[in-house]
Amino acid sequence: MDINDFKGIEASFLDYKVSLEANKPKSWLKSVSAFANTKGGHILFGITDGDHEAIGLDDAQGTASKISEFLSTRISPMVNYTLITFSSHREGKYCLDLAIFSGPNYPYYYIHEHTRECYVRRGDRSELATTLELNTLILKGMNQTYDALPTSYQVSDVSFTLLGATLKRETGEEFNLSQDPISMGLMTEAGKVTNAGLLLCDQGILKQSRVVCTHWKGITKGAVEGDALDDEEFSGASLITLLNNAESFIRNNSKNPWTIRGMHREEKSDYPFKAVREVLVNALIHRDYQNIGSEIHVDMYDDRLDISSPGGMMNGSRIQDLDLKMIPSMRRNEIISDIFGRLHYMDRRGSGIRRVMNSYADFDIKPIFYSNEYFFLVSLPNRGNELRSGMKSNKTQLTPDKTQLTPDKTQLTPDKTQLTDLKIIIQTRAAKSFRKDTLKKIINLLEIYEFAYPFNRQIVATQFGISQNAASRILKKAMECGIIRKERRGIYYFREALVNKDSCYSQEK
Repeated sequence: MDINDFKGIEASFLDYKVSLEANKPKSWLKSVSAFANTKGGHILFGITDGDHEAIGLDDAQGTASKISEFLSTRISPMVNYTLITFSSHREGKYCLDLAIFSGPNYPYYYIHEHTRECYVRRGDRSELATTLELNTLILKGMNQTYDALPTSYQVSDVSFTLLGATLKRETGEEFNLSQDPISMGLMTEAGKVTNAGLLLCDQGILKQSRVVCTHWKGITKGAVEGDALDDEEFSGASLITLLNNAESFIRNNSKNPWTIRGMHREEKSDYPFKAVREVLVNALIHRDYQNIGSEIHVDMYDDRLDISSPGGMMNGSRIQDLDLKMIPSMRRNEIISDIFGRLHYMDRRGSGIRRVMNSYADFDIKPIFYSNEYFFLVSLPNRGNELRSGMKSNKTQLTPDKTQLTPDKTQLTPDKTQLTDLKIIIQTRAAKSFRKDTLKKIINLLEIYEFAYPFNRQIVATQFGISQNAASRILKKAMECGIIRKERRGIYYFREALVNKDSCYSQEK
C-alpha cells in the first residue's frame, strides 16, 4: 500500500495530517467523530496537506499507540477502526492510515473534560452537528425512525377513513380498525398514535407535512411582475390527500396535462404522470419531518417542474455525485414507506429513479437530481416545450444573412400584437357588457396570464376580490364575447385567435 491507493477516494472521506498533533488532538479527533457519524473515512498521518506528499512519520509505531490511546479516551462510544502502516517517499519512514467505519452506535462524540461535541461531515470539513442532525443520529443509534415514535395522541383522537378506503380500492383489503393500526405501525400496543399515524390520519395533525405549490410565470422566481400565476398550500390532511392535491395542482397548471382514458392515463403531456407521482411520493415519504419549520415545495415554471423536500440523502451522499443507476434504496420513514408500497404508490424495489428517467428516454433534456445536507430536489423538464420546438424547427425561418431588425429596434411580437388587439376589444365592444372597474381587472388579468398561461375561477375571484359564483358569471360572459376560451372543465385561457361576436351587448348585472 502507498499514497496512490487513496487517489480514487473523494475528499469528503479523506483528511491529511503531517503529524499527530498530540497537543491539539481535537484537530483530528473531530474528524473521527464526523466520519463515524456519517459514511466513514480515512485520516492519513505523515502526508502533507497541500500536495499530499507522503513524507512519513519519525516514529510510526509510537504514533499508532498514541492514536489508539486518544481514540479510547476522547471518543464515545468507541468507534470501529483499523490502523495500518504504509510506505512513504522517504526510506525508513512510514505513514499511517486510520480508517474509521460508520455506526452502528450513533451518535459518536468527541469528549474531553467538560466538552461533549458531536460532529458530522460536510464536504471536506468536519463540523458540529445541528440539533436536527443530532436527533436523527440518536434515532439511528436506537434503530428507530421518526415516524415510528409514539405521540401523546390516542387512537380515539384520530380516524383513518381515507386510508381504509384507499387500501380497499387499491388492494381489495379491508382496514380493521382494531388490529391494522398496530400491525401497520400507526399505533403502539399501548394505544398511542405514532407520528406515522398522525401523518396518515384524516386530520393530518402534523403541520410540518404541508405542501406549498406555486405556478410561476417565466423560468425563475420573481423574474416578472405579478409572477405567481397560481398558488396553493395544502395541509391539515392525510399524506394521501396531500399527494392527490399536489398532483391535481400540477395537472391543472399544465398546458398539456395527462388525460385519463378509462383506467389508463395517457402520457402525451408536459409532465409524465408516472414521473410526477414517483417524485411526489418520494418527497412525502423521505422528507425529514423533524424539521418543523419547512415544507415540500412544488414550483412550476415555463420550462420545468421543481419538487423539493427537506432532508438530504440519509447516508450523507450528494446524489449529483452518484451513478443514478446505482442509488441504494434507503428509507428515512419506514412505516410511511411500507404503507405507500402497499397502496401501490411506490415500487418497493427502489426503482423510482429509473422510472423517472425512462419517462424522458425519448427526450433530449433529462431530469436533474440534486441534494445537499438540507434538502433534496428533482427538476422535471417540460416535455411539451421540446415537442413544440421540434415541430417549429421544420418551419421556414429567417437565415442570419436575411434582413432583420437590430436588437435596439422596438418590435411587437405576434403575441404582443394580439394582446394589444384584445385590449382594444375589451375597451370598446366589451365595454357595453362590463363595468369600467371590471374591464380594468380583466385587462390586468390579461397582462399577467397573456395567452400562454391557464387560470381558473378561483384565480379570477381572488384577483377581482369577488365570490367564485360572481367569477363564474364573468367568465361565462367573457367566453360569449370571444375574449377567453375554455380549455377543459375549470381551466381557461385568453384567446389568441380573436373572434368577432356581436352578442356582447347585454349590460352586466
